[in-house]
Formats: sequence, structure tokens, C-alpha cells
Amino acid sequence: MAGVELGADRVRVVVARREDALLRVTGVAQAPLQPGAMTGGLVVDRAAVGGAVASALSVAEAKEKATRIVAAIDGDDVHTYHVATTFEREALNEPMSHGEVTRALQEARAEAEQNAREAAVNDASLRGIATVQLRDDVAGLALDGRPLTSLVGFQGRYVEVRTDVSLAPLVLGSAATGALEAAKRRGVVTCGAYALGRLLAASGLVDGAAVRLGADVTAFAVVRGSRVVATRAFGLGRDALLARLERVERDAAVWARCVVAPMPGIDEIAPARWYFVGVPEELVALPRALGDAVSDQRGGEVQMEALRPRLAARVLTQEPLHADDLVACGAAALAAELT
Repeated sequence: MAGVELGADRVRVVVARREDALLRVTGVAQAPLQPGAMTGGLVVDRAAVGGAVASALSVAEAKEKATRIVAAIDGDDVHTYHVATTFEREALNEPMSHGEVTRALQEARAEAEQNAREAAVNDASLRGIATVQLRDDVAGLALDGRPLTSLVGFQGRYVEVRTDVSLAPLVLGSAATGALEAAKRRGVVTCGAYALGRLLAASGLVDGAAVRLGADVTAFAVVRGSRVVATRAFGLGRDALLARLERVERDAAVWARCVVAPMPGIDEIAPARWYFVGVPEELVALPRALGDAVSDQRGGEVQMEALRPRLAARVLTQEPLHADDLVACGAAALAAELT
């Protein structure tokens, strides 16, 4: 499997294979991009980005060639919708068969896709914009309220399937897919913040958030009950902030307010634990300002710390893995269907 993060300044690639419930990394690579080749999740120069993808993949695939690829992008209009679908079984005393589980997953996916489409129509930022579905992922299964990794062979009345559906403007999704095709590879596209959140949730994060400061975009995911419940991205990134270091304290306060602003569908206050990545030493005012903003909202202390690769406990690697590689690692985990 290969996870490919398409960022404004570079392409990052992680190649891995699944070993039971773990992901073993076999290759990590990156390739720089010229300014303007990609911005806000949109591939502007297909040839340049495709060339960078091909270059990074050729290095990361030195040991194993990936047969499945998931690319990750983040932008203001890349949205992930979270849907829980419940079914009542008729044969309560009979164990669930593979066929019954398959039908339940298919029906849940169809309902989730419909709900996501309806939500996009009512979303002011996407209204009137042609959108495309990037991916749908089963985020959790439960039987009579018991979380299970598989439903086959279990008895019960109520089956719950949690499905996450990512949508993006057609131009963003098509451009990202086109960049893979320019590299002579096939793959699907997902939300980068969602991929990172899913990886951390699968690794044991129960309640918290991870925020990534990219070159031109800030993106983050909120995890509740070991499930990604919200993602957001906005167009204020590292390059713009570094260009105004004389106003970093003021800019940090504005940036923090953008992060903690109310999110559709999330009535609860911000989590108390935050992990951050991509923040250089010159911008340490950002996590400090975010900690103050979350503390004011919660009325208590919060935990802010740098995201470390070791926090992705489901990932095994002997390759040098940086925290900035974890988005690509999360995309590879989605390709491997690691939950």
C-alpha cells in the first residue's frame, strides 16, 4: 500500500504492508514542489506534481511496489461527513453471516453517501459547486452497543455501522487523480486531516485532536470515543505566518480562534488534548495561543504537545519516519483498511 500526501511545498510518500492489525512501513520518501505547483489542495501544475509523485514513489518502493494507492489532500472545501446507520435484525438468535454483514455494509454506505450529498447541498461553502465523492470508509461496527471489529458470528438485535464519506469540489478531486495518472499510477483521494485522525484513533487516541500546519493550509481532526468526528481546513499556513514574524503574537491569536471556532455537527467544546505538527520554532506562539483559546473555552487546563511518530502505535518501521510523514502514513493505513 502507498499513502501519498500532496502538499503545497512537497509530496510525501509512505509505502507499507499490513501485518494483522499493524502497518509495517517499508519505504518513506519525499519530493519538493516548485512554488505554485499546488495550492490549497488544488493541483495547479499536473506535470510537476505528477513528476514529484513518480520520483517519491520510485524511492519509497525500493523494497516493495505498492498495488493500492491513496492520496491525501487538504483544502477549505474538502469535507468529511460522519454517519451512523442502525439496522434491526429479525433473526435475533442466529449468528450474523458474511452475507448479512455485506448487505448491512452496502446499505450503510448507500445511506451515508446520500446523507453526505444532502449535507453538501446545505453547506454554504459547497452550495452551487459540483462535488465528487473521494472515499467512503467504515469507521466502526457495533452490535447492541458493543463495539466489534467484525460482526460475523455474533448474535444481537441492533447493528450499527459508522461510515465516513469525504467530498470535495470536482476540480480538486479530478486534479489530484490527474496527478497520479501523470505519474502513471492509479489511486483514490481522501482528506488528509481525516487520514491522520483515523491513524491516531486506531493507535489508541480516545479523545483529542491533531492539528497540522502545512505550507499554505492548516488542517485538523477531532477524535471522540476513538472515532474521527470532525475535520476542518482553512487557508492560513506556515509560509504566510513566517512572512509576518513581527506580528506573530497577533497572528497566532487569530489563527487559534479559527481552530476553535464552532464546527457544524459538533456541539461539545474543544477537547483537552491537542497534538500539533509542522510548527517551526519561530512559530511556537501558535500552539501557545491555541492552548490559551482552548483553556478559555473549557475553563480548565489543556494539554498541548508535539506529535511524535511513536504515537502512531499501530505503525511498525525501521525507516526514518518524521511526524510530517504521518498524513501519508494514515493514507496508507486507509488503503490497507486498518481500523
